[in-house]
Amino acid sequence: MDTTDPICGMKGTIPAHGHYFCSEHCIRKYEEQHNISDDKKYCLGCAAGAGIPWYRERLFIVGMAVMVMLVLGYIIPALYPFFEAFIDYLKLIWWAIVIGFFIGGIIDYFVPRTYIEKYLSRHRKRTIVYAIIFGFLMSACSHGILAIAMELYKKGANTSSVVAFLLASPWANLPITILLFGFFGVKAAAIVVSALVIAATTGLIYLRLEKKGMVECGRCMHGEDTAVLADFSIRKDIKRRWREYEFTLPN
Repeated sequence: MDTTDPICGMKGTIPAHGHYFCSEHCIRKYEEQHNISDDKKYCLGCAAGAGIPWYRERLFIVGMAVMVMLVLGYIIPALYPFFEAFIDYLKLIWWAIVIGFFIGGIIDYFVPRTYIEKYLSRHRKRTIVYAIIFGFLMSACSHGILAIAMELYKKGANTSSVVAFLLASPWANLPITILLFGFFGVKAAAIVVSALVIAATTGLIYLRLEKKGMVECGRCMHGEDTAVLADFSIRKDIKRRWREYEFTLPN
């Protein structure tokens, strides 16, 4: 029996809708593409034999491991440097993570999926260029950018474009570029260009791997593009939404 995921092309392990899927994300994409009604959608948690108990979830396991290490570090003197370093590091990055999740929430609530798919889901080299441009314009550090990249992927961005975005944004975003030129002058161009080249090269490598089905590709089917929104205009859609939006008290 063919167990290839019809969405990403990888080997599937979760049976649903007559196919095998590698993740719940691919199941939801399949249901969205085939307009499956809510009452017929697959329930991963309530399916017989499916789903992972909450205590076996990776997030729970990692969280508990960190909590245990923190408690031991606070109690055992030999491990106290770990506790102290963790708290100091958390004080430095907590605000960046919060901002990242805040921007990700804005993208999730206000930015339609089709906008992301228009520029970051196509299986083309220009998609990598778009991702690098977005990363260059996005002012975020390496911690906050993770939450934003996660939301872009959920909204339909390909793996290759997300990787290029992740590499371009922390290293060569616009504020960092201005600071680098202020500190190092023209020599900063070498740093910025190197960061952009690394982002582009890595993105193209992942793009190649997507075509061969070696990495997950949220918008690909067996290495090929799904339907592309070639005729879709974001500008026209924004104007249409503005005209049709009703400015009422509940809204």
